[in-house]
Amino acid sequence: MKTLKIVLIAYLAVLVIFDILIHLGFHGHYFVDNIPAFWTIFGIIGCFLLIKVAKGIAHAFLSKDEDFYG
Repeated sequence: MKTLKIVLIAYLAVLVIFDILIHLGFHGHYFVDNIPAFWTIFGIIGCFLLIKVAKGIAHAFLSKDEDFYG
């Protein structure tokens, strides 16, 4: 599991670096298109927030008390 975590973090770092390199010489249509690696970082943060919100909602609505079935 530790190796998988390291590989995934390295993959995310490579994505950010690739996004910055591909951004050179590019002029975006919108303001955020001119920020290097904006969409990559936006996607990573959005994914993290979706996971946390979904986990919080599931915990709030699906969890039962410890002695619920007893």
